[in-house]
Amino acid sequence: MNWVKLAGERRIQLVAVLIIIALFLIFLKDLNPTTVDLNFGIEFVGGVRIPISLEKGVDQVTMSSMIDTIKTRINKYGLSQSVVRPLGDREIIVEVPKADSSVIKSVERILKEQGKFEAIIDGKEALSGIDIMPYSVGGSGGETIFPDERGNVNWRLDFAVTRDGAERFSKAASGKANYPVYLFLDRPENAVVLLSKKDLNETSLMVAERILKDALKKEGDEILLVYIEEFEKSKEKIRDLNKTVVVISSSLKDSDPAIMKQLKDWGFAENGTKRLIERNPADMTPQFQAIGADMAIGQWKAIGLLSAPRLSPDLAKGMVSQFYSITGSAAGKTLEEKKKNAEKEIRELKSVISGGRLPVSTVIGSAYTVSPTLGKQFLSYSWIGLVLAISVVAIIIIARYRKFWLLVPIVFVNSIEILVTIAIIGGLGTIDLAAMAGIISMIGTGVDDQIIITDEMLRKKKSGVEEGESRGRGGVSLSYERESRERLGRAFFIIFTVAGVSIASMFPLLISGIVEIMGFALSAIVGVLVGVLFTRPAYGVIIKEMYAMD
Repeated sequence: MNWVKLAGERRIQLVAVLIIIALFLIFLKDLNPTTVDLNFGIEFVGGVRIPISLEKGVDQVTMSSMIDTIKTRINKYGLSQSVVRPLGDREIIVEVPKADSSVIKSVERILKEQGKFEAIIDGKEALSGIDIMPYSVGGSGGETIFPDERGNVNWRLDFAVTRDGAERFSKAASGKANYPVYLFLDRPENAVVLLSKKDLNETSLMVAERILKDALKKEGDEILLVYIEEFEKSKEKIRDLNKTVVVISSSLKDSDPAIMKQLKDWGFAENGTKRLIERNPADMTPQFQAIGADMAIGQWKAIGLLSAPRLSPDLAKGMVSQFYSITGSAAGKTLEEKKKNAEKEIRELKSVISGGRLPVSTVIGSAYTVSPTLGKQFLSYSWIGLVLAISVVAIIIIARYRKFWLLVPIVFVNSIEILVTIAIIGGLGTIDLAAMAGIISMIGTGVDDQIIITDEMLRKKKSGVEEGESRGRGGVSLSYERESRERLGRAFFIIFTVAGVSIASMFPLLISGIVEIMGFALSAIVGVLVGVLFTRPAYGVIIKEMYAMD
């Protein structure tokens, strides 16, 4: 076999790149090659599943809004691997992997309580959650999305406040035209936030620090900003201010264990009197935005800042009003993308202003757990099933073709397909029991397609390689080159047709909302796409080269 020629094939190179990406997702996502970085469902790693029953059936838009609100509430507590999914139109399932009894209680408490909403203008509290009129946020036509003549997509969200709230807002807003109104959900109290200067690479450090300190300001409860790089110099200040909450990145345990040790020595713990709040590394990075020639902060999830609209000049004149509108412009490359982003921004803002309040009354069901021991057995059985499936395929190939040299490329390419699918599902999503079943089922469909390619290439040549026949590079006949291309074309016509039918049949299951089968449908679709776009064309190149040498 001409290995140099194979290595130069674009389809082989694409698969090689795909393998590198897959290995990165599996082993190097956290930059620690000794750990497996895949996300597994509670069936495999243990955890808790909590059902939420709705008082009545809701439409798809309301269900989507409720799921977004619950996600916002849960993820504020650092439970980023939680899964919130609908089950029909009257139930929502919350799943949290690797949960112990304290986490179960925390999740149940989070689902039952409302969030604390605050609107702060120039360090003064302008509104709080008790000022918002119940169910007035976006109600009765209070959500509007409208494109303008320049191709921008603008949005508006209306809400109403109590008389006391309106007077307090008017006082705080007086003379503050174009100031940011910082909208917080669960802003940490008496807190320190530890931030790396590396997280401020979007703008200059001096400008960023000025903007961040303005967002952290509040009369009587200013959040202290401490850079990790300057922690040693700030230790006395943290201790003297007697802060009771420290917000850190979850990656700090690995990147700077000395700081973690110092915090623990001071008594900071996840469930202690002094609280240690861990956030996702992505949430620690403030999101800046350009407003004219100025820079401003738009979002900083680490401290609960989810929006910062500007105060209109009309509201800064001291007028008392109980009805307010927040407006904005959605980002995006296309009109459709801008509209979707506008809908997302309105949903998130509704969740913040409502303080996590749900539009339909709910009943939190009894949580039930899947133990880690049982989960490990599930995972072990799944890997055994995967190996057995591949072994059975190998035996069938040998029995069918009686050519041992075919065994290696078919099993190898099929294994690559499984590896890449596992990396995509587990690295970017979650591998649950249904997803693993879909991955195992891929072995059969992948081999089916490879058998179609192999059968086409192993048929008796139409014209053979006869004496006097013109020959190309490497001694392979030009007649064979034409014939092999035709045969591969016929094989891939069948493969692409079957792939299209498979995806079409799985797509309704994917969007059905039925928790038990969504993972199966997703892994099946991803597996088919990886196969028809990358691994099966690469197998065609390999079998063509092997057949030419046979």
